Amino acid sequence: MREVNIRAMGASVVLTIILIVIMTIYAELSESFKEFLKSLTIHHWVSKGVVSFIFFIALYFIVSSSISKKEDIKKSVELVITFTILGSLAIFGFYLYEFFI
Repeated sequence: MREVNIRAMGASVVLTIILIVIMTIYAELSESFKEFLKSLTIHHWVSKGVVSFIFFIALYFIVSSSISKKEDIKKSVELVITFTILGSLAIFGFYLYEFFI
């Protein structure tokens, strides 16, 4: 079984979170992008999930060869949690702004 590179996994998760935030906000601002996502699968949410999954897997294999396998699980988890919170706040803030403006 192949050994998992925790640092590469954390970096891939963080970059995937950023991608999801960007796709979510951009899809709300650009009808053509949302239609493009819809054309890929049944629904634009499904397309975002598929794109994110492929992006994560590809990025992990690319990054794992360039990042050392020195495990720092606590730092990786803290980074993922931080970006999850920031991404959630960005999306929430965007929708809040859109609702009131």
